[in-house]
Amino acid sequence: MPTPTSIRLLIVDDHPIVRQSLSALLGAFGAPMQVIATAGSAEEALVQAEQNPPDIVLTDLQMKPTSGIQLIQQLSQRQPAIRYVVFTASTQDEHMLQAFDAGAQGYVLKESEAGELVQAIKAVMGGATHYPAGLKRALDRRQQQPALTARETEVLALVAQGLTSKAIARALDIDPRTVDAHRANIRQRFGLDSSAALLRFALENTAGKK
Repeated sequence: MPTPTSIRLLIVDDHPIVRQSLSALLGAFGAPMQVIATAGSAEEALVQAEQNPPDIVLTDLQMKPTSGIQLIQQLSQRQPAIRYVVFTASTQDEHMLQAFDAGAQGYVLKESEAGELVQAIKAVMGGATHYPAGLKRALDRRQQQPALTARETEVLALVAQGLTSKAIARALDIDPRTVDAHRANIRQRFGLDSSAALLRFALENTAGKK
C-alpha cells in the first residue's frame, strides 16, 4: 500500500531497457518513490496518465512520432497538476530551452548519477526546479539576442512553410545566396545546430503570425 507521501511516477522512454532499468533503480530507493506505470511512447503515456494519473512524468526527450516536449504540452492541457522531469542524453541548449518553455520543472542528463535523478524528482515534487547550470546561461543568451530584421522575419516565415532557399529567393526576388546568408545568420544567432532545428524554430516563432 502506498503512503500518502508517495511520489507516483510514470516513466516514458522508447527503449524498453531504459524503462526497465529506471523502474528497478527508482523502485530500489523505496518510499517515497512509486513507479505506477511505464510507457514506450507519448501516445501510450497519454492513455496511462488518463487511467492512472501520476504526480510526475519522467520522460525522454527525443521520441517518435511524438516527442517528450509535445507530450508535456499535450498532457499539461489535460491534467495541469502533473509535473515533469525530462531525462535525456541531449546537452543541447536548444533542447533545454524547449523543455523549460514547455513547462518541465526538471532536466536530468542520462549520464548523471542515480542520486541526481532522485534529487531532481524530490525537488520537483516539492515545488522546486532542477536544471543544469547551463540553463541560466542559455536563458541569458536568449534574452541578449537582438530581434530579427524585417528581411530575416520574411525568410523565417517562408522557412516555416517548408520552402527551399531557391523558392524563398524567388518569392522575395533576391539572390539564393542572400537567403542562405540570412538562414546562416539566424542559426548562428539562436544557436540552431541544423536545418531541422531552424525549421522547428521557424514553426515555433511564426505560428499565428501574418
